[in-house]
Amino acid sequence: MMSVKYTEVLERMKRSAGLKNDSKVARSLDVTPQALSNYKKRGKVPSDLILKFASIYGLSVDWLLTGEGRVKREGAHVSAAREEASPYGAGTEGGLSGIAGLAALTPEELVCVGKLLKAMRGLDRATVSVLKWTVDAFVKASEEPKEEKEEKKKD
Repeated sequence: MMSVKYTEVLERMKRSAGLKNDSKVARSLDVTPQALSNYKKRGKVPSDLILKFASIYGLSVDWLLTGEGRVKREGAHVSAAREEASPYGAGTEGGLSGIAGLAALTPEELVCVGKLLKAMRGLDRATVSVLKWTVDAFVKASEEPKEEKEEKKKD
């Protein structure tokens, strides 16, 4: 099992983005400095914040978590959202806050998601469409038994 040192993750965030202190990191993530301090004390940072930071600054999630590999994502460019006060504010289509359960991902799951995205970026459109369809089918199949159980409980 991989062990993530979140104080090191926060330091990599600060250095890679050229931010002078934790308050600036907090501001870029739309959290209070106190919230960031609490994450640091607990030794855990919500995964959606790590993904958000990586997206804003074009960084590799693998590198943010482990300090190994490429710093920048291949083909990444710094998000225009970086210039805005609230890069993933309400109503931002495709924002990370709209993905249910993202904060609950483990570091291992984040690395897996990162690898899937890396693979998808190197594929042609038709293959990516098939891959997306396949993932959607798996998600739907995993949710169907829950729905059936709920219906049985109602009867």
